[in-house]
Order: sequence, then structure tokens, then C-alpha cells
Amino acid sequence: MLAAAILLFMLLLLFLGMPVGFVMGVSGVVGLYLKGGLNALASILSNAPYRSAANFALSTVPMFIFMAEIISRANIVPEVFEAARKWLGRTPGGLAIAAVVASAGMGAMSGSSTAAAACMSSIAVPEMRRAGYGLEVAAGVVTVAGTLAIMIPPSIPLVIYGLVTETSIGKLLIAGILPGIMTALIYSIGILLWNRLKPGIMPKGQAYSFREKMASLRPLWAFLILASVVLITLYTGIGTPTEAAAIGAFGAAAISLTTRRLDLKGLYAAALQTAKITTMIFTIIIGAMICGYFFTLTQATQKAIMFISSLHIPTWFIMGLVVLLYLILGCIMDQIAILLLTLPLTFPLVTSLGYDPIWFGVIVTKLAEIGLVTPPVGMNAYVVSATIKAPLEQVFRGTGVMLMFEFVTLCLLLAFPHHRHLAALVHEVRGWELNGRMQVNVRRAGRERDFAPRG
Repeated sequence: MLAAAILLFMLLLLFLGMPVGFVMGVSGVVGLYLKGGLNALASILSNAPYRSAANFALSTVPMFIFMAEIISRANIVPEVFEAARKWLGRTPGGLAIAAVVASAGMGAMSGSSTAAAACMSSIAVPEMRRAGYGLEVAAGVVTVAGTLAIMIPPSIPLVIYGLVTETSIGKLLIAGILPGIMTALIYSIGILLWNRLKPGIMPKGQAYSFREKMASLRPLWAFLILASVVLITLYTGIGTPTEAAAIGAFGAAAISLTTRRLDLKGLYAAALQTAKITTMIFTIIIGAMICGYFFTLTQATQKAIMFISSLHIPTWFIMGLVVLLYLILGCIMDQIAILLLTLPLTFPLVTSLGYDPIWFGVIVTKLAEIGLVTPPVGMNAYVVSATIKAPLEQVFRGTGVMLMFEFVTLCLLLAFPHHRHLAALVHEVRGWELNGRMQVNVRRAGRERDFAPRG
């Protein structure tokens, strides 16, 4: 009952407009006081905030954010879009496909969805409008294409997921490559199909010679090499994700300064914005950890898992409910906050059903993508609307068709899960460790196997 009351209290604070990090922190403090008294609360608050933030792996987050901020300020987006237009612009709908490819390229170099959406809307939308594209089509394509940045490595949501659940960040980032490419491909096919069903909605572009196409790639070589080095570092295991992030941040700064795309004033502005975003994320992490201690003491997660297991519901149905939960939350909350708020419950539940944690990380990130463009709190839609000075309603209408293609990708990912054998799986929940980590023990074929994500 106490856990349910605290959840309702959290919802109340969210609807009142309190920042998510403080919502989870305040709710956790109230719950801990009611459950364990002042001594237990003081004991946890004396070390939990520091232990939550003093994690070396968390340094990956600000470095990837710094890399994204530098690239978004280095004025490389026009050149990325120009290269994509010269290679793809000749076909009907080519400019829209060029916007998708350029957004994917931005994602591979920055990992920030809102940065990609802001930059692409200021560059691609005016070009598409001049070429004869309608405002809703141009805004919708750019808004949805911007979400590619949080799937294609480097991806901040995948890093956060790995830190919270103690899943390999390197494997998660590598696992996001193919789904990211598949999403961009399905967007492009969907644009061609859209143009085929409604002829003339996307005019044909200009043709360019092969020499012009190759020349368009010249300004991008340094950043393409940097993105390749970061991915190779992750894929081959030469370095850790933290080291790959450091290479990316240092390389982006060095390239931008030596090519005079960025001066020291711009570098300072990027560092300042990085500090602001990192502070916000760390506040949410600390709040989530305090809240996690409360759920540890109440054993709410274990009881929920045991209750669901006792119902003998098909695993696909439970997974469907989890997906529905993320889709609903994505309409009203930020993706980072959603991950930290829900993973203490959904991760042990999904892994206890036999689903692979890497696969689930990709699914959660895909659902976060959808949340970025769905009303009423579709962050990318707000960014594009503010950048191009277009009514928000028109931007949301333009995302409707593109969202259909997004759901096609989601269904394909859900249709082929990484799944362990379930026939001999019997659920036995043992409880959480007092330090806030969830410890779900699943007994199978006479031996015990532990899953220990962090909450």
C-alpha cells in the first residue's frame, strides 16, 4: 500500500510541474521516512547521492554530450545535408531522403536528437520548401528523422540504460547500429512509397555529376574519420566506451578548432551547455537512486514480478503491456527520465521472462524515439516548430505519416527478440540488495542464475 501511495504522490508532483529528478528524490525521501524512520533516511541520504554520481562510467555521458554540442556548433550540418542532396536529390522525394541520411550522419557524429532536429530544421526545411515541398511534409520528415541520433551510436539513452542495468555499454552501442540503419532505410522506403501513393507531393530534384558528388564529401572527411574511429574503438574492444567518448570529444574539439569551424568562445559555450545538460541528467540519476532505495525496502518490484508470474500470462502479452507503458509515458515525459523511472521495474520483469537485456535496451531506445515526436510533449516537434516558426499543430500533423514507418520498424524489432528458452523457466524472486540494486534470481533446470541490474 505504501509503495502504491508513493507512486500516486509521484504522479501528482509530475502533474504539478516539478522536475523529474526532484520528483523521484522527494518521493523517495518521503517513502523512506514513512517506511524506515528518520535514522534510516539519514543513513541513506548521507551516502546515496555521492555513490550515485561518483561512478567512473558516468563520465561517458558528459563527453558524448560535449561531442554533440561541438559538432552542432561547428556548422557542419549544411555540408552534411548538401552532400546527401547531391547524392540522393535527383529522385522524387530525394530531398526528404537526403534529410533522413543527413540526420543519420549527424547521429553518428553527435548522438543528440534535439541537436540534430534543430540543425536539420534550420537547413533542410527551407531547402525543401524552396523545392516545392509542403510545410507539413518537410517539418514531419525532419522531426522524425532527428530521432535517429539516439539509436545510432553514440547514444546517450543507451549509455544511461547500460549504467542503470549494469549491461555492457559497448555491446549496447554496437547493437544500436543495425536498428539505426534499418530505421533510416525504412524511412527512405516509406518516403518513396508516400510519394508513389500521392504523386507530386515531393518534387524531383536536380541531378549532379559524379565529380560534384565526390567534391561534396571533401569537407566531411575529418568528421567521418572521427565517427569511424569511435565506432571501431567500441566494436573491436580496443577501448572502453568511456575512452571512445573521450576520443570523440577530443577529436571533435581538435578538428573544429584547427579547421576554424569553432573558436574558443564557441568551445566555452559548448562546455557550458554540456555542464547544464549533465547536471540535469545527474540530478535525475541521484533522484532515481534515492527512490530505488525506497522500493528496495518495500520489495515492491519483487512482489509485482511474483504476482505477474503467478498469473501465467503469455510472455508476449506482458511484453506488449511494457511497450504500451513506454508509449504512454513517451507522450508526457522526457526519455532519460522515463528510463530512470521505469527500469527498476521493467528490466527485472523482462529479463525474468527470458528476454535478452541488450535487445530490450534497443527496444526501449526505439520507444524513446517515438516519444520524442508524439504529442503533447514531443520534444523534437517543439524544437522544429520553434526553429522554423511553424505552428506546432502543423508539425505534429506532418509527423503522422512518418510515425507509421517508425511503428513498422518497432514491430520488426519486436518480432525477432533475443529470447532464452522459456519452457524450463520458473520464476523465483529473491529480493534487492540494500544498496539499491535489484537482484532477481531465476531458477532453471536445477541451477540458479542471477540478473543484477541497478535501480
